Amino acid sequence: MAVPPVPDAAAAQTSTRLVRDLLRWLSHLLRLAVLIPMLALALAATLFVVWPPTADVLQSWESTPVDVNLAEDVSLDELSVRSYVYDSDSRIIDVFSYVENRVLVDLADISDEVKHAVIAIEDENFYLHTGIDLSAVFRAGLENVGAGGITQGGSTITQQIIKNLVVGNKVEAERKLQEMAMAKRLERQMGKDEILNLYLNTVYFGQGAYGVQAAAEVYWGLDADELGWGEAALLAALISNPSSYDPINNPLRALNQRRIVLNRLALLGYITEADADDYHLQPLPAAVNEIELPPKSYFVEEVKQQLLDDPRYLGGTSEERFNLVFNGGLSIHTTFDPAAQQHAEAAVAATMEEYSTGEHAGVEATMALAAVEPDTGAVRALVGGPGFVQDTEEFNLATQGTRQPGSAFKTFVMMALFEQGYQPSDRVSGRGPCQMPNPGGVPDPYVANNFARSPGQVETIANQIRVSSNCAFLRLGRVAGLEAITETAAEMGITTPLPAVASLPLGSAEVHPIDMASGYGVIATGGIRYEPYFIQRVVDRQGNVLYRHELSGERVVTERSACWATDVLENNVVNGTGRRAQLPAQAAAGKTGTTEESADAWFVGFTPYLATAVWLGNPNERIPLRGVTGSTYPAMAWGRFMAAYHAGLGEVGFPRCPGETRLAELIELEDVYTVGVPCATPIAPEDPAVVVPIIVAVDTDDDGAHDTCVDLLVTEGVAPCGFSEFAVEGGEPIPLFCGTPTPIEAECGEGQFPLDSDDDGVADTCVNRGSGPGHPDDDGVVPDSDLAPDSDSAPDSGLVPDEASPSGPNIAP
Repeated sequence: MAVPPVPDAAAAQTSTRLVRDLLRWLSHLLRLAVLIPMLALALAATLFVVWPPTADVLQSWESTPVDVNLAEDVSLDELSVRSYVYDSDSRIIDVFSYVENRVLVDLADISDEVKHAVIAIEDENFYLHTGIDLSAVFRAGLENVGAGGITQGGSTITQQIIKNLVVGNKVEAERKLQEMAMAKRLERQMGKDEILNLYLNTVYFGQGAYGVQAAAEVYWGLDADELGWGEAALLAALISNPSSYDPINNPLRALNQRRIVLNRLALLGYITEADADDYHLQPLPAAVNEIELPPKSYFVEEVKQQLLDDPRYLGGTSEERFNLVFNGGLSIHTTFDPAAQQHAEAAVAATMEEYSTGEHAGVEATMALAAVEPDTGAVRALVGGPGFVQDTEEFNLATQGTRQPGSAFKTFVMMALFEQGYQPSDRVSGRGPCQMPNPGGVPDPYVANNFARSPGQVETIANQIRVSSNCAFLRLGRVAGLEAITETAAEMGITTPLPAVASLPLGSAEVHPIDMASGYGVIATGGIRYEPYFIQRVVDRQGNVLYRHELSGERVVTERSACWATDVLENNVVNGTGRRAQLPAQAAAGKTGTTEESADAWFVGFTPYLATAVWLGNPNERIPLRGVTGSTYPAMAWGRFMAAYHAGLGEVGFPRCPGETRLAELIELEDVYTVGVPCATPIAPEDPAVVVPIIVAVDTDDDGAHDTCVDLLVTEGVAPCGFSEFAVEGGEPIPLFCGTPTPIEAECGEGQFPLDSDDDGVADTCVNRGSGPGHPDDDGVVPDSDLAPDSDSAPDSGLVPDEASPSGPNIAP
């Protein structure tokens, strides 16, 4: 006999049954709520079509001349499409997109599975109707209510295109009628495959993906022609509500909706029910697949800014250029060399690691690098700072930053001289400190020191570059003329203002690193300048070339001047301040540069293959980097990068230069003086009857410093007979008093000269030649002495560290 249920258990079963029945009724009510609006809409649409007045309106909208070119308005050409950026080998390095992530593909490049799945769920009669399918509204409503989800769409694919691209989503009868009229017109203007292709490229699939290709990339990292039934079913499921059925954020809803699509495909015979069960078990995408691209870089940012700012590339207004760059589907081919960029970043990173862990630890600095191909101007690598971070560290020090180049600017002074007929063997004094007029500048007169207060010497231009003598190049700047130097530098590629002040030859004006690389590249090409460029060509989505870089060089200096400069700068790398930049199997030429207190340090140089500028300093302000010069970290980074870049390239030497056309000359100036150096004594004449003045330095104002050169033979009141090449710092040239013979001179015999032994300004005794302080020996060579040392009598000590040029006003980049 059956045991009756326990009262409590029976009550529980009854309660459960009631809840289940209640949920079932609620489900029916919800389905009815969905069905009623759809049936009402279908009925309204039918009345609009059948009812004569409304049919007349519909026919009127279909035939109105407005929107006659409807097919053009909704064409693929009007869609927002992302743009691609390519390197020099046509490999993708970045993508520009702003509004919609979309990639256009032809219908033939979309898998048949996707086409069938989308048509099955959205518009079963797509290839049969003429833009409107009223029966589909009733059928979709009934089937959707029965299935508990969206199994069919009510609007045709053609109507959805009109809604998405023309009339919008606003729910009202007039808008719906307009949509239907335009759909019928579009069917007359475009073929079915064209319409389907347009739809599959415009429909939104969630996660920012517009069109099948972008969706295939986002969800699976595939192309549109690689999608199978499982992927196709999910994409078709997403169309009706991409947010609700998002497989990453709402996987359960996505599974349910995909199952509905699979069932529909099985019902229509595209797949079997067993296949549908198998595809239902296929895992959903768990995360968005990002396009694998190199990190955002200063190079790509420079390309983007040029396209947006410079009408030479895309023309039009700034708004039109913006739309083209981010929504125009452009193919942007650049000069970017990924291998060179990798070498540049590695060299900078290794060098800055040494900097930050050495004696300069805690002193903030960064490095910028620009590498330009000399004989084309193509920019191959760019390091604009510590690392590109969008909206925080995107300022490009290599192209936007301006810093003083220090002695790296002396190369432009040398080029201006060579263009004026001077030769590398011409000699000039490098004695320092040195003083010269500085009209319009501060201070006036201008006084400078050589590096480490080296006394300097008279040497050839080539050797003055090698030791990087400040005072020599200040004198050479006066010889060449400041205006001529600014013109030469500008012609060679310097684009920043260059004030014509006395300190200009020492690099007091600020420059861009990329300009320095370009300027030195002129020397590498034998005097021809190629404008540095980043963009090779720009192609639109139809394949039309919107911009193509045309190779065009301009001769700005003579081949002879460039060749002589190459010789001088190559010697500087071998024997001068740039020895740390030597390459293992390639000739190189270059110049260091260091500003006052080592706030900026440079090395700029070139080979026949590449011209590169390296800058080191604080990115925000001028701060001292004690002990840093261009010959240290910048030369090291330059050498590392260039050695890696040239590995595997055949060694190419520099050309042989034409010989000099005349004997070397001594370059002399009348308005540049050596400051604060004791007086030099003239060489004894061969004729012993000629009286030789005995010139010594005298402190006339008792301030502890020599300020006047006087002849010991001079009597009071004698006028000066000339001026020394030396001057008192901040004052006038030192006068020379030659004097007239005194009685004692007549008493001195051959081989003797008169001397003022008691410093009363009157010669009172005779001494043998060679025994008096500061007087020539019998061999005619002036010996060193405490009283009148000769700053050039001692041989140069060899390699002199790079000098520091005076700093001028500085604007932090």
